[in-house]
Amino acid sequence: MARKTFRSDDVNFLLMPEDVEAGITTVGEWLDAKHMSRAVMKHLFQDKLVLLNGKKTNPKAAVTLSDELRLQLPKEKIDYEPIEVALTILYEDDDLLILDKPVGITVNSKGQTSLANGVAKYFKENGIKRKVRFLNRLDRDTSGCIIVAKSALAQSFYQKQIEDQRFEKWYTTTVQGVLQGVNIVELPMGRSEDGIHYEVREDGKMTRTAYNALGIYREDGVELKLVNNEDLAQLSPEEQAQLVTKVDVRLYTGKTHQIRVAMAHLGHPLVGDALYGCERPGRTYQLRAKRVVFTSLRTGQMVTVEAD
Repeated sequence: MARKTFRSDDVNFLLMPEDVEAGITTVGEWLDAKHMSRAVMKHLFQDKLVLLNGKKTNPKAAVTLSDELRLQLPKEKIDYEPIEVALTILYEDDDLLILDKPVGITVNSKGQTSLANGVAKYFKENGIKRKVRFLNRLDRDTSGCIIVAKSALAQSFYQKQIEDQRFEKWYTTTVQGVLQGVNIVELPMGRSEDGIHYEVREDGKMTRTAYNALGIYREDGVELKLVNNEDLAQLSPEEQAQLVTKVDVRLYTGKTHQIRVAMAHLGHPLVGDALYGCERPGRTYQLRAKRVVFTSLRTGQMVTVEAD
């Protein structure tokens, strides 16, 4: 409900000359230009948490140069049990918390301690009275950037960027065989009949994956030794098939196991990915969410967060 006090996490916008030049004349047009979700804003208006120059307002209210729009975000009950989990924070602002997820922990599995419990503990200790909302998912054996929205408004804003493929999610991994160049792969994917695998299938959801091959290596135990082009040319196709390639991968869509399925379909499964045909005894695949790039809700500036 409406509150008289202002908080540091209130979202504030100032109507600038460029906004006026763009033809913005009402609160509703202003919010649309800022890519605020209409569904979320409807609730904020109903709860009288949208203020124009300090007074409650509505979408049809007229605006002029230098007006201030304030969005007050409601408090919520934390929806996971707060449990101590070691967190590595890569980035934090009033809307997002980005962590470096380690291998071996799930994001929010029921019946076991997960990253969500650790985030709930962090929220509680830091007075963040909000639900835990993950914007992406990483498998237990995948590490790197995991993104938490601190409000429904932030969740909807950044989810829209993800859906519009403007929120960049980059990964790094090692695949079997020789892979060269840069490519974008579009494949329909769905769950297989066994209920465990995902696969490329005509009735699946269309996915989009890009890769950039970084270098070709020979495995020497757990170490990798770079293979140059001259040495590569001397190898037979059978010998080349035993090599591995480091790649950067960008996910434009977010299907379960998307990178693993796409690379396996291309004939280059992730090294150590037993589920998709490249088992390495005693080890699993290495997949790291290394970088995210997005546009800030409050400043409109591009933000890059690296996990390495």
